[in-house]
Amino acid sequence: MDLDHQSIYISLGVIGQMILWLFYKILKNKKTFFILLIFTILIALFGYLNINRESLKMVNGNAATWTFLPLFFMIYHWIFRNLFLILFGNEPLMTGYMQSSWEQGEYRRLHTGDAAFTVLTLFLPFLTTLLF
Repeated sequence: MDLDHQSIYISLGVIGQMILWLFYKILKNKKTFFILLIFTILIALFGYLNINRESLKMVNGNAATWTFLPLFFMIYHWIFRNLFLILFGNEPLMTGYMQSSWEQGEYRRLHTGDAAFTVLTLFLPFLTTLLF
């Protein structure tokens, strides 16, 4: 496999983060969370070890930095989930536009904390990656 294609690194990061974001409920299980955390660390390490490849340099950065997206998601998810549990006393729910919690099979109404959790865990990993 040729590791000089920028699309490999970008796809690995974006698809990895989107899968974690869409299936965030599995991260409630501590064992699953730590297994996926190790996996995301390995993905980020893969990108870090290849960051000096000339072929990965782009106009606005490096394609290898995109492999950090899943790891940043895991970090932000852990921080915001624990903060949410402290502030609201229950698990956060990802919200969709004009969606109710009953559509998700949940026991409570959605509120602004859920919306903030959704937006922050989706966009902060991208914004952090852009800082590199």
